[in-house]
Amino acid sequence: MSFFNRVNEYANEYHTLKSNETLAKEKEMPGKAFFIKNNNILAIPREDGDCRYPFGQNGFNYWVYASGYIHSNEGLFSPYLRASEGQEPKIAFFAGFKGKEGYKVIPILSVPVMDEQVQTERYTVFTKASAYYVTEAEGITFAIRTFVDADKKMYYTVSATNNTEEKKEFFVSSYFNPFLKNAVMEGAENRWFRQATVMPKNEGQNLNNFLIEVYEERDRGAMAPNYGVFTRHLTLSEGAELVASEETTSRNDYVGGVRSSLHTPASLYKGTFGDTKKVATFTEVSVAADMLHLILEKGASMREDIVMTYCFEDEDMEVAIKGVSTPEVIDEAEEAIIRAEAMHGENMKAVFGKRLSGEIKEEVFNAFFEHLKKQVEFCSVIKGYIQLSSFSLIGIRDVFQALEGLVFYEPEVAREKMLEALNFVQPDGRCPRQYSLPRFEGDTPNMDLRPFIDQGVWVISTIATYLRFTQDFNFLNETCGYYDFVNDKAHLAKKSDKTSSVLDHLFDIMNYLLTNRDHDYTKCVCALYGDWNDALDGLGVSKRKDREYGTGVSVMATLQVYQNCHEMIELLEILDAEKYAEKIAEYKQAMTEIEEGLVKYAIIENEEGEKRLVHGWGDERSYFVGSFDDPDHESRDGITSNAFWVLAGMYDKDMSIKDTILGAYDRLGSKYGLKTFEPHFEKGTPGVGRIPNLPKGTAENGAAYIHASTFGVMSLFRMGETERAWEELSKCLPFTHEKVSVSPYVMPNSYGYNEEKQIDGESMQDWQTGSSNVVLKTFIRFVFGVEPQYKGLWIQPSMHIPFATTEFALKVRGTNLVLKYSNNETGKRTFKINGEIQEGIYDDVMKLKKLWISNEFIVNNKEIVVEILD
Repeated sequence: MSFFNRVNEYANEYHTLKSNETLAKEKEMPGKAFFIKNNNILAIPREDGDCRYPFGQNGFNYWVYASGYIHSNEGLFSPYLRASEGQEPKIAFFAGFKGKEGYKVIPILSVPVMDEQVQTERYTVFTKASAYYVTEAEGITFAIRTFVDADKKMYYTVSATNNTEEKKEFFVSSYFNPFLKNAVMEGAENRWFRQATVMPKNEGQNLNNFLIEVYEERDRGAMAPNYGVFTRHLTLSEGAELVASEETTSRNDYVGGVRSSLHTPASLYKGTFGDTKKVATFTEVSVAADMLHLILEKGASMREDIVMTYCFEDEDMEVAIKGVSTPEVIDEAEEAIIRAEAMHGENMKAVFGKRLSGEIKEEVFNAFFEHLKKQVEFCSVIKGYIQLSSFSLIGIRDVFQALEGLVFYEPEVAREKMLEALNFVQPDGRCPRQYSLPRFEGDTPNMDLRPFIDQGVWVISTIATYLRFTQDFNFLNETCGYYDFVNDKAHLAKKSDKTSSVLDHLFDIMNYLLTNRDHDYTKCVCALYGDWNDALDGLGVSKRKDREYGTGVSVMATLQVYQNCHEMIELLEILDAEKYAEKIAEYKQAMTEIEEGLVKYAIIENEEGEKRLVHGWGDERSYFVGSFDDPDHESRDGITSNAFWVLAGMYDKDMSIKDTILGAYDRLGSKYGLKTFEPHFEKGTPGVGRIPNLPKGTAENGAAYIHASTFGVMSLFRMGETERAWEELSKCLPFTHEKVSVSPYVMPNSYGYNEEKQIDGESMQDWQTGSSNVVLKTFIRFVFGVEPQYKGLWIQPSMHIPFATTEFALKVRGTNLVLKYSNNETGKRTFKINGEIQEGIYDDVMKLKKLWISNEFIVNNKEIVVEILD
């Protein structure tokens, strides 16, 4: 489909939604966003938040916002820095119409905000490949398309189409202020070592190019340029005429001086740059900006294609500056990305039929599922520096949790990323909290070496899921390296000479986890710096001045290590029970000790006989968190110990604890889902770390921190409390809310609530959050009910599904598995495999009938269709 056809299609969909209220309600999400054809997203600019979408690959992050803000980075190198809210954007596009005095100027994007004298309508469309910004004004449809290709070239198409019967005279103007440095913020010296130049046209081009050179130190005493090359090409339809073309490299000329900004661009109001600067350097900010004066007859159109390439070598710059990209080549580049994106996630598809109850609209839900997969993939393959800062690195815990979801539809990609991460483990099995990739051979990469105890537990569980699902046991023989952690506080690590197999890495990690227990007393796992709940990082502190860490315990991490022991026992029994008999015995002994310690110390009881699962305790059990009497003398519940008591398998041993867990969930409940803690921690609460410094009702401190909420949702499904699980799941999903401050089509990280501070549903961020993978895994394992085992699969869909039908298709080791669920309200579950009725097996824990499919059956059938009739 051509560029103009896409613009017309999006314009038609916008106006259809605008005129058809019933249709709009079915496709609507909060935050003025709608799902449209092909699961694309139409977003209307708003004042109470913003929507965004990430493009790019191989570590290049290209963020586009519905507001029109755009920024990008590759590691610490930023072609474009992020502008804070309200600041002048680094990329902008304008149009101007002749008025009585000067020009009436409008931004084609929604930023910068200007005093507009022309009535406009604006909307943004996000596809998985590109973003389209459409502005309608004076009978003209203006559009900006932007996307990035695999070579990190950034494309911008500026267009205008005359939809009136009259001739239209106007200008369009583009403005680029790239950063092109390895830094996280601008400094006073930036302009000194920077130059922008208007370059001659190439053969076959009709517009001049731009070259921006930014010099920075590559090593001591040597500076070298980073290049930004802008090539431009204008295409005019019949009835379109270019009247004049101007270029400038001077920001001062563009905005009117040092006191002005893009909010008041003096040159645009005049309709000319005047005596323009073709070279700008040192004394002012140099930019790449143009102004094209045009005449369009009825139905005529224009498009200007701008391609930005950044590079670091003279040879690459010379090649880029000579490049000519025709509209056909650029449109095909977008099509190639569309095709590639369509292939992602093809191994897993879901369709929800007509809803029977609840707040979840099936059309929105179906589209959301596709973007949820995109979000999990994004979180899985990141190369760090997403929220740009010196230490926004790659989190071991974050990546492995996401990879456990990605395993189900992109196992090869997950495999590669797991091998990458395993190279950063210390020889004693300790995982860094975060790592970064070395820039060159011998480089010492940045790492966060704080010993959060839970990092390794996610590694074990994810690899276990990968092996159960793929049966790729050769993975265990792959060779990985190590890093020696030299100094935690200085974040200093160096590459170790040691290498070993993935299996040996798992043994190392298990040894580290099992060693760091309170062996003398509770046998539970010590918190050290903290667990998954980063903000509650005080439990591990020692009372003794000569020791940094004491015997404070994380119940969640202890439960996870208990689960890891079971996972390793299962794996080793499959590999060779006799060969690994000693390891199996070691892990069984640890399981027994941990189970006894948890039952004895993690379950507490008050004078009234009420029980509670504590979150953890401080050194020598000197205080509790999540108990009847916390350090602030509050009676408090925490979600994670309750959830993982179920998810790690302790619940299976004694299900009488169910009322205790459900009682905690009752007290943790809120309109936005299960809270992480209730009540919150006031400032000054001793022993709990930095969590009290978070405002009440935000993040982990008494809010629905969704990652934890969804752990609770998983546990409800596993306990057979499926109606309540769906209620809580619905609260977690952003599109069920009245309002949302971030992108409503992917998972945010939290929903705040604090009436005193007027916080009601706002989120900290979206896209890079672990809540996405837990929601996806909940759908896979507990809604559709695919639970991989070493010898086959359990099919165990939720007993309550608020849709008349669902269909779930998954590629399992080359076999197409299709699950077709029908809610016929018979009160009885029936299974059919490839048309033949099969008897299920009742699960006492999950309170449902489930179906076993053996590996042999999977291997011998190219397609398996399972019908589940309730």
